[in-house]
Order: sequence, then C-alpha cells, then structure tokens
Amino acid sequence: MQDLSFDFKRPQFEFNGLRFGVQVFTFENVYGLDADKCAVTDEENALTVSCDGLVWAGGQESAEGNVSVRAVVGERSTTFEIEASCARTIRCVKLFLQGISDGEIINLRETKSQQIPPQGLVLTYPSGWRGLYTPLVVLGTRGGELLYLRSLDPRVREKRFAFIRRDDGNLDIELIFEESATRMGSTVSVPVWEIGACDTLEEALGRQTDAVQRDHALVPWEQREDVPDWARKISLVAAIHCQHMTGYVFNDYTKALRTIEWLAARIEPERLMAYLPGWEGRYYWQYGDYRPDPRMGGEEGFARLIEGARDVGVRVMPMFGINVVNRGMENFEQWGAPAISLTAGGISGGATVDWDSGRHHDHGWGALLNPGAPTWQNRLVGQIAALIDRYGFDGVFLDISAVWMNDPKYDTYQGVMEMVQRIREGRPEVLVGGEGWYDAVGAATPLMQSGHSDGVMHWHDEPYPELFDRYNRSFGHLCLGDPGRGSTGVHELGYNAERRAPVRKGNIPTVTIVDDTLEKAPDKVEEIIEDAKEYAARFLRGYAP
Repeated sequence: MQDLSFDFKRPQFEFNGLRFGVQVFTFENVYGLDADKCAVTDEENALTVSCDGLVWAGGQESAEGNVSVRAVVGERSTTFEIEASCARTIRCVKLFLQGISDGEIINLRETKSQQIPPQGLVLTYPSGWRGLYTPLVVLGTRGGELLYLRSLDPRVREKRFAFIRRDDGNLDIELIFEESATRMGSTVSVPVWEIGACDTLEEALGRQTDAVQRDHALVPWEQREDVPDWARKISLVAAIHCQHMTGYVFNDYTKALRTIEWLAARIEPERLMAYLPGWEGRYYWQYGDYRPDPRMGGEEGFARLIEGARDVGVRVMPMFGINVVNRGMENFEQWGAPAISLTAGGISGGATVDWDSGRHHDHGWGALLNPGAPTWQNRLVGQIAALIDRYGFDGVFLDISAVWMNDPKYDTYQGVMEMVQRIREGRPEVLVGGEGWYDAVGAATPLMQSGHSDGVMHWHDEPYPELFDRYNRSFGHLCLGDPGRGSTGVHELGYNAERRAPVRKGNIPTVTIVDDTLEKAPDKVEEIIEDAKEYAARFLRGYAP
C-alpha cells in the first residue's frame, strides 16, 4: 500500500469520540479541505462541517470546490453524510478516522481473524473471491470492544477500507467511496457511512444482512422463483471435465455419459447434476463461440449425451464464460471490441493465467468483456438460448460472474442481472449458476461455485453463513482435485490436494471427474456419494434414504 511522502495537513474535527476528516479525489489530483474556509455547526446530537474551498499540494495551492459533512449520533453509532463538488470530475471521496484502537479484523471470508500488518491493509468491496463480500468490517480492538464500519449504500459501488498503523500503536482508518464510473461528474453524494460499537459479531452481521436483503431484493432459497423444483433435490454435483485449454481431452461426450450412468446407479438420479467444464472444446480458448466440439463427438455426440442423461433422470449444466472471450474469434471487432471492459480510468483488462505451463501470464488472446455491453450480451444470450432450445440441457453455468469492474460504459452488476434474466426468459425450468459471490450478486444466480482461492478451498467460511445460506447454495469449485490423483481437470491450477467438500447446508457435495477417476478411485468417489446422501438426509425436505 503506497502513501504520500509528506504531511498533507488535513483539517480534523472531533465528534462523538471520533476524530475525522475528508479528502476528495479526481482523476488528476487529491484535494483537502481549506481549513480557513471551514464552518462548523455543533448541535445537540449532530455536527455539520461546511467548507467553501479546497487545497492541493498539501495546502500549497488552492482550488474551487465545496464539501459538506454531517455527522449524527445514533444508537451506539455515528453516521456521516458527505456532499462534495469540484471543478474536475470526482472519482472518490475519503472519510478518514484517526487514533482508532488497534485490533484484528474478524469478519473476513478466508480467515477467522487478521491482524493489521505493519505495511497496512486495504479491503475492497465488491469482490467475488478474496475481498469483502459485503461493505462491512468488524474490528476487535485491544480493549476487547467490537467496532464496526459499514456503508449504507443501496447500490453496488466500490468501497475501500484502508487500515494504517501509526507510530503510537493505534490505527488510522480510511473509508473510501468511489462513484459509479457511469455516473461520475463534478458533484457527488456519498452514501452514509456508519461507525459503531456492537456486543457480538452476529449483531453487526445480522444488521448488515437485513440491509442487504432489503437493498438488493434477496429472496430466501426456499422461495426463489429462479430455482426450479428439480434443483432443490440436488445433493451431488459431478464436475465432469471435458477438454483442457491445450486440447487434452479428459472426457468426450460418450465417456461423460458413461460416467453419468455410473454415478446414477449409485445415487438417486434426481439428486445428481452433471457440470461440464470444457464441453465446447479447448477450455477458455473457445470462449465466445459455443458449440459442440467435433473432436469430442460433435453435435450428434453432444445430443446423445444430453438425451442419455435425461433418460436416466440426471440434470446437466454446461459451462459458459460471461465475460472472457478469445479475441481471435470471427467478427470480434463487431461484437467483442465494443464490449471490452474498462477501469474507471480507462484501462482495458485482459484475461489470462498460465494456461500452458509456459510460466508466464502474457497470453494475448483473452479479452475481458462487460456483460452489460449490448453487442456481447446479445451474442452470448443468443448462443445459450439456441443451444438450450436445441439440446434441452437443464442448467447454465456462467464463469466469473462475480467479477465487478467500475466500467464507465456499462454497469457490470446490472449487466449480469440482465443477462441472467434474458437467459431464463421463457425458460422457467433452467437453473443459472455462477462463479464467485458477494452479497448483491446472490440475487442474480441462486447457485454459486465457491471455494477457489489460489489453491486453498474456503467453502464460504464466513463467520456468519446466514448471509449466504439463507439465499443461495454453492458447490465445489472446478479446481477441486479429483479423488484419484488430485487433478483439477481443465482448470489452470493443475493439481489440488483438496478433493472433498464439507457437508454443510449451503454447500452441495461435489466430485471432480477426470479421465481416470473412476478407474483409479471408485471407492473415494463413493465416499463423496455418501456425503451427498447425508446432505440430502440432513438438508433436503422429503428425503427418505
């Protein structure tokens, strides 16, 4: 985490036990409040700061602009409302707090607690994998108190929580709101920040869950209209890997069907869903042009696979990329180039990992597109709809659906919502799943693939799983190792020692199947099948083993 190399001399104010200040950021510079132009009005339970001028270069220069801050006492809390204007386009606004008691963060998704490292820590929302899944941080202080910091923004917009260690052993905390790039202008209204004390972690997370449900219209899993009845019976997901990016075929369509039949003979078929990564051909390389792959059996072979699964009563969910494509696909300039994702600052993103073990990430063929862009959304929805109508598979998995970028052209989150709605239009029995999760994206896809974090599986180990389990279900990430040798199939990780998901209400047991899994480790596959039967007995209504 970088910082300024000089003292900006920011004016600070004290209210309700907090020492605070504000900075304004444009794309060109950072501005502080002009201390000589600040007026403070102190009321019984509120404080208002009005500033009619800004400074930059640490106060060496002045600029036009206005900032107003209203702090209000709540029940064991303080709320801050901030308005700002400037001659330039405002990107973000920082509310900083000084002299906060040191402690550890206790509501992260990947660890039960985390100390603030010497170099400081920045946590970002929204994040589908490693950052904040909701705009809330709970800090357990050295004195044994719980301090929470949260944004009351009803929309999906970026928040950054920064924690900086001071020489006196205390913390400076920065709460940064970044406006949606589609709405940025010379004025901004910052959603309310709330800082308060709570008795338990559950109290803070429960309050946040109530707000999230209201703001994003989340519906409990049992009542969701986008969950077909058949999907509520699933207790086992089989990730049957097809073709790797390099062209190595783990399972062609005929072999995938044999695997489905093998599994269906050992568990009630209605409990099983076959998930097919790499079904369209070279994984990721083929993204952007979805069709059955000739090397794996072509159209006839894929049709036999879907029909054969249906005959034994098993559901099938092929995988699609919602935002990554191969820029070498035909007519990319017409449908892909206009949809390339940009950061708020106008930088385009690529989409690459070490696909071929060349030990580099500089593959030039991947492009990251915004699902809200009409040209790309129309192309992908059209392909998926045509494939469903032709072959009749039951589910659609949207890879990397929780990626969020502050794109100035289209709202990423709204694009995901629109795409899912369009896929299901006229197809109420189709289940749409996605990869990664944060609070609001749970409204788009009821089923998530979870647990992926640099080869370590975390299985949505949030301290308060109600925020996930109440509304969504997950299954094991496709980087879960297979029971035979730990192969992750088409996934770039290669091998993973994690091969079995825990039996939890929110997480459906998952088995990875590669080319030799059933030959090498049928007994270990059957252990996971037993997990699925336990899951059904414990969590699915009407199950009678």
